Amino acid sequence: MKNNLAETLKEMRIKAGYSQKEVYEMFHIRQSTFSAWETGRAEPSADMLLKLCRLYKVNDLFAAFGYDAYKKDENLQLTVNETAMIEKYRELDCHGREMVDFTLRKEWERAAAKPESKVISLAADKKEAPDYLIPQAAHNEYAADPEEQEKMREDLSHLKIPEGNA
Repeated sequence: MKNNLAETLKEMRIKAGYSQKEVYEMFHIRQSTFSAWETGRAEPSADMLLKLCRLYKVNDLFAAFGYDAYKKDENLQLTVNETAMIEKYRELDCHGREMVDFTLRKEWERAAAKPESKVISLAADKKEAPDYLIPQAAHNEYAADPEEQEKMREDLSHLKIPEGNA
């Protein structure tokens, strides 16, 4: 396991954006009881643990508590981070999803093209890095094309910057 139960409960609460007081008041439990769970002096019941995980929006209990390799019946199980990424992706507009899809495809192609060897040894004479180490994702493929550059500038001119971010 990656952490003990107390550390994991505290990390999940903080990540979810709750204070201890908010949680123990929400569940009508004593502050000392809740504090004991996060310091390791006591453990919540299985029922309370599930309620806390539901509140903290923990979808993959196994991964949250250090069992990342668990796969029930060999079906794909998403980690908490993967689930969060999917939720963010679904909130994007069409342009945002297109950009993520493009970057993911380019990164996957780059990673798939590199040799099997995980050991990378650049010679002492400082030869150039192999092609598969040179960043290739999300690059401007039309840097030398004035017409395409103008189209991009026009697209950018239509974007609105939210107030306070200028």
